[in-house]
Formats: sequence, C-alpha cells, structure tokens
Amino acid sequence: MPSFTTVIEDTSPLLVYSANWGAGKSETDTKADQYTQSSFTLTQTNGASMSFSFYGSSVAVYGARRGNHGSYNAKVDSSAALPFSGQSNTDQFNQTMFTANVNLGLHNLSITNGDNTFFDVDYVTFESSVGKDDEDLIVNTYQDTHPAFSYTPSSAWNTPSNVGTFLGGSGQCVAKRLRDAVALYGPVGPNSSSTYSVQVDKQTPLFFSANKVFYHPQQVLYFAGNLGAGPHTLQIQPLGQTGEFAIDYAAIYTTPSLGGR
Repeated sequence: MPSFTTVIEDTSPLLVYSANWGAGKSETDTKADQYTQSSFTLTQTNGASMSFSFYGSSVAVYGARRGNHGSYNAKVDSSAALPFSGQSNTDQFNQTMFTANVNLGLHNLSITNGDNTFFDVDYVTFESSVGKDDEDLIVNTYQDTHPAFSYTPSSAWNTPSNVGTFLGGSGQCVAKRLRDAVALYGPVGPNSSSTYSVQVDKQTPLFFSANKVFYHPQQVLYFAGNLGAGPHTLQIQPLGQTGEFAIDYAAIYTTPSLGGR
C-alpha cells in the first residue's frame, strides 16, 4: 500500500493538551527560533500530558533536549508507558522524543511530563496508507475556491488572501468528492474560532479549537483516513460566536483502485 507522512505542528488543533501547557515565546527563550516555524508548546508541570488520535502505522514526537528538561513517558493505546529523559547538557533541537510502529489503524498517542521540569513539543508526524500494494499514491490538492467546496450561507464567508473565512454566528462549509484519506489545512491564531466541528458523511461530529496564542498558517485542522473509495462528504461548521474560521486547502489521498485520478 502506498504510504504518506503527515506533519502536525505543535499548534495544530489535533494535538490535545491538558492543563498547564503554554506557547513558547522568544521573549523568555532566546532559542525559540531553533524550533520549526519558531513555535513550540511547553509545560513545567508533573503529569501534564499531550494526546493525539491518528489513523496510521507509525507515529513520532519531536521536541528538544535541554539542560532544564527532565523525565517524561509516552505510550500508544493501552500499552505500558515507557520512560525517557529530555535532559541534555547541551541544547539539542529537532530531536525524536518518541517513536512507535503499530498496525495500520486508529490509535491514540499519549506523552506525559514526569517532573516539574520542562518538556516541549515541536511537532508530531505519523504515517498512513491507502489503496493496494504495488500502486501509485495520488494526491489531489483542493484549494478553498475549488468546486468541491460549497459555503453556506455565502454572505457569511469572504476570501481575503484566497482563504475562505467564516466570521462568527452561523454557517458551514461542505467539501465533496473526497476519497480514502483527507487532510484539511487552515490557520490558527488569537482571532480564530474557539470551536468548530467536523463530520464525515454521517459519522459522529468531532470538535476542535483553532484559537491559539500566535498566528500560524497552514496547520492541519482535521485528518481522516480509511474512509474507503467514496466519494465522501466533509462538513465543517464553526460554532463560536466570535472569531473567524478559515480554510486554506484540502489534500486528498487516493489510488487508482479507489477511483482516484
């Protein structure tokens, strides 16, 4: 089966942080620019955790090992948590803090700080697959203006800088013609909607927040895999009464056996 890797930055709504995490800031860390996109999320609280649900066959967490970092543990699904150390006498960035290979399917990653020392998340990657063996992967990119997207009511949406933006109240976006896997991209930031829901076909809606301390474009707002040949419909609905919700593009992963072209 052809596989592909998706990068989830620390500010993606798909990463769920417990209490006592915060955005890394250059004002308090002169090496903030050593992280990808100069962005990282950190905690200094024992027991603070980050979780991530994904459909795939492997997952990895990247961060930094530094002098003021300590122990942490990580696990996938119900397996026993494995202990690790993030301490290093010299600062090391873009480090693999945890990696695991699993059977292709839906899984949940959990990583937890083990001391009242620092632990940070830079980004997460996971690998997924579609189709059959010995066929090529097809990736279709639907920009926000693609006919597969429909926005209702049209008066609630506008397109600054080629991004479909929803401003508070009510409205929804529907993306059609989707195949086996889809990743939806858009910005997060302090002016973004605090809550939005995503529903594939008639599945149970999932809820996320795009409201973050700093503005970051092209974040993964949603990912779904193992949908089957389709076509499928993705319904996105901003629920917050304040803030904006923006869609940049969707990446559709498919193969010839799934009807892709």
